[in-house]
Amino acid sequence: MISSTGRLNIAATAQRLDVDNRIPLRYYYRIADNILKQADIFRAEKNIIDLYVMLLRFSGLVSETIPSHRDYRASLQSQKVYLKKRLLNALNELEELKPAVQQKINEINRRYTYQSNSLQQSAVKNQSLTYHSMTKAVRPAAREFNYNGSSVQQFSYSKPMEEQFRRMSLNLLRPKEETLSKHSILGPNGLYGQWQPPKTNIQVQYPSNIDLTPIEFPSLQQPIENKLPGKNDHSNSEASSTESTVTIENRENSQKCHMDEPLPMISFEESETIPNITRQPSPPPVLAEVQDLVPAISPQVTEGDCRIDNPSTDGLVPSESPLQLHIATTMMESFMKLAKSNTDRNLETCGVLAGSLKNRKFFVTALIIPKQESTSDSCQTTNEEEIFDVQDTKSLFPLGWIHTHPTQSCFMSSIDLHTHYSYQIMLPESVAIVMAPRDSSRKHGIFRLTTPGGMSVIRQCQKRGFHPHVQPPDGGPLYNTCTDVYMNPDLNFEVIDLR
Repeated sequence: MISSTGRLNIAATAQRLDVDNRIPLRYYYRIADNILKQADIFRAEKNIIDLYVMLLRFSGLVSETIPSHRDYRASLQSQKVYLKKRLLNALNELEELKPAVQQKINEINRRYTYQSNSLQQSAVKNQSLTYHSMTKAVRPAAREFNYNGSSVQQFSYSKPMEEQFRRMSLNLLRPKEETLSKHSILGPNGLYGQWQPPKTNIQVQYPSNIDLTPIEFPSLQQPIENKLPGKNDHSNSEASSTESTVTIENRENSQKCHMDEPLPMISFEESETIPNITRQPSPPPVLAEVQDLVPAISPQVTEGDCRIDNPSTDGLVPSESPLQLHIATTMMESFMKLAKSNTDRNLETCGVLAGSLKNRKFFVTALIIPKQESTSDSCQTTNEEEIFDVQDTKSLFPLGWIHTHPTQSCFMSSIDLHTHYSYQIMLPESVAIVMAPRDSSRKHGIFRLTTPGGMSVIRQCQKRGFHPHVQPPDGGPLYNTCTDVYMNPDLNFEVIDLR
C-alpha cells in the first residue's frame, strides 16, 4: 500500500489473485465471502480506505479469478447469479466511496510529504549546527593554560607562543627555539608546523613505575631558582630527544586519564529529531518470537527488528504488510497438552486457528482440533467440512494452522509449505505455527510464505510428498518468521475438539 516513494498506493493491494486449479472452486467462493466479511467490519468501523481495498479485491476475484477456474462453467447457476449481484453492489459502492477515499489519500500523502520534508530540513539543520560548532573557535582567557576540550581542540585553538609570552608578565628568560622544538609534544616544528601523526616505527618504552602525581605549574609570582638550560643541556638532550618526547607524552596521557575530565564545550553527537508521529494505541501483548513457552509473559509490546514504522494516519491506512495477528499466550501450551498422547508416540498433531477482526487486528479466539490422520512426519485433516461449519456458525476467519514436529527440528517442510499455501490463499494474514518440543534451540516458530516469492514457487510446483523447491526469482527465502504476530496475555480462546 505504501509505495517506494512513500505515497499511499491502493492499487498495489488490489492486484489480481492468480487462479490455482488445484484448489477447489468452493475455496475461492469462501475467499470471496471472507473478503465481504472484512468489508462489513471496516464499513461498521468507518474505515473507508480498508473498505475500498476489500471491495476492489472482491471485484477482481469475482470478475477475473473465479471465472478463470476450470470448474467455473460447471458450477451452479444460482452461485453465479449470487456472485454477479454482489459484484454489482460492490462496484456501486466503490463509485460512491471514490471521492471520499481520494480526498483521504491526498490528505495522507500531504501529511507524509510534510513530515518527510520536516525530517529532511531538521537533518540538514542539525548537520549545519554540528559543523558550525566544530569550526567555531573558542578562545581561552589570557592567563589560562588549559582549554576545556579535547587535546586536538586545545592545540588547534592555542595562540602562538610569542603572543602568550607577551601577555604573561613572567620574569623568565625566553628559551631558545631549538630547545622548545626538541621538547614540544607537538613535534620538532612546534606550534608553527602542521600536526603529524605519531610514528609507528618507534618502539614505545613505558617506565616501570609511573608517577601519577599531578604536575604543578610554576606560579606566576614564584621567583626563578634555576637557570634555563643552555647549550650543554641542549646537546645532552639531543641524543635522547625521542625518548624524552615519548616519556613526556606518556606522563601527560597518564595525568589526563586520572584527573577529572571537564565537560566538553563542543558536542560532536548528532541530535536525533523525533518526528511528530501519532501512533494508534496498541494492546499490551508481546511479540510471538519467544523461544520458550512460559505461563506469563510481560505485557510490554516488543517489536521485531524487521518492522518498519510508517507515519501513522489515525489507524486508517492500509499497508503492504499484513494486519497484526494476536494469539493468546497460553494457546500453544494448551495445544501441546492436547497433542501429548500423539507426541509421546512420535505422531504429529494439527489444529486450525480461527478468530475475529477488530480495529485492523486479527485475534485468534478459537483452536479447532479436527479429525486427522497422522504419521511421524505428516498430518492430514479428514473432514474439512466440519471445520467450515464451525467457522461459519461462529463467524470466524481462518487464521492459519498449528502442528507438531515430535521428532524433528523447528522448520517448514515441503509438505508444510504446500499445506500452508492453501491457508494463505484464503487469507494473507494466515500463519503456520510449528511446535518442536525436541528442538533444543527453538521450541516453536511462527511462519508465513513470502509474497510474491514463496507463494509463486508453491503455486507453480506440481510435486507431492517431500521434495526440494527452487529459490524464488527475487533470490529471497520461501518463508519467513512472522514479525507482526503478538502474544496477548489478555486474549481468551476456546478449544473445539472435533476428534
